[in-house]
Amino acid sequence: MFHPGQHNVNVDLGYYVSVHGLGASPTDTVLGNLMVLNADNDFTNGALSNFWRSAENVKVTPNGPMIWAVSQAAPLRRTVVEGDLNLFHVSPGQQAGGYASGGFMADVQVTGTVTSGSQQ
Repeated sequence: MFHPGQHNVNVDLGYYVSVHGLGASPTDTVLGNLMVLNADNDFTNGALSNFWRSAENVKVTPNGPMIWAVSQAAPLRRTVVEGDLNLFHVSPGQQAGGYASGGFMADVQVTGTVTSGSQQ
């Protein structure tokens, strides 16, 4: 849980991790970045085992795209992303991202581009 204010942190969410901003609105609590990367480095499963994690009520100012590569039980709610949001993960040197099957987003505002699929 993060109190209102500017927090210069990058949070890589793992299993059973939830990030919550304690302000009245998402813009009250600002984080550097939230990330959910592929769970499998060889991209065999990609993000298919990225579940049981969540974030809500924060503003994110990533240096590059925010990556939210998740499978299920991984909601992103009431969040402002200042920049781009990728819903998959491509590692350097890879041509395509690993599998990602969803998650849930509600009341998410993105100032850049939302990219929902693998790049070829």
